[in-house]
Amino acid sequence: MTFQYPVTLNLEGKFCTVVGGGAVALRKVQSLLEQGAEVTVISPVLCEELKALEDQFVWMKSVYKEGQLEGSFLVIAATDARAVNHDIAQWCEENQVLVNVADSREESSFLVNAAVRQGDLLIGISTGGISPAVSRAIRQQLEQQFGPEYGWMLEILADVREQAMEQITDETKRRQFLQSVADMDLPGLLRQETKEEVQKRVKLCLSSYSG
Repeated sequence: MTFQYPVTLNLEGKFCTVVGGGAVALRKVQSLLEQGAEVTVISPVLCEELKALEDQFVWMKSVYKEGQLEGSFLVIAATDARAVNHDIAQWCEENQVLVNVADSREESSFLVNAAVRQGDLLIGISTGGISPAVSRAIRQQLEQQFGPEYGWMLEILADVREQAMEQITDETKRRQFLQSVADMDLPGLLRQETKEEVQKRVKLCLSSYSG
C-alpha cells in the first residue's frame, strides 16, 4: 500500500475516537486534543498519563464492541490486540471512516506524519510508514532550518495581505505587491530585525503600491 496524497485536516470540533488506553493511545489522544477534536477513548483501563487528561475527553470504559464507532469522523486503533485492531479497521473500511491502525500500515487509510510547526507553517514528513526513525531525523534537520521567524513571517503576510485586498483595487498591482513582499527574504530580515521593524518595511512597500 502506498500513501501518496498529501493532506492536512481541520479537526476542530470533529468527533474522533481512539480505541486503546496505553502509551500509543496517549500520544494519539494528545495530538487530537491539541487540534481541538472532540475525543472519545474506548478502553477498559487507562494508563496514568491518560487518566490525568480524563476531563478533556469522553471515556467509554469497556472493551471495543461493534457499533461504538458510529458518528466518528476519524478513528485510531491503538489496542495491544491484533484481532481487535483488525476488526476496527474492517468496520472503518466498510463504513468509509478514516482509520489509523497502530500496528498495521496496510490496514490504515491514513498515516500520522512527523511534522515541523512554526506558527501557521506546517511541514509534514512521511516515509509511507516504512521508517518513523528516518522521519524523525528529517524533522530534526528541518527544525534547524525553519525557525520561529517563519511563523512570524506568515503572521506579517496574513496581516498585509488583508490590507492589500482593501487598499490595492487593481488586481495586477496587488499581485505585483505580493510578489515583491515574497522577494524581500522576510525570514532573513526577521533574524536581524524585530518583527515590528519588518512590519514597517512591508507596510512602506504597501503604501508605494496603494498610493
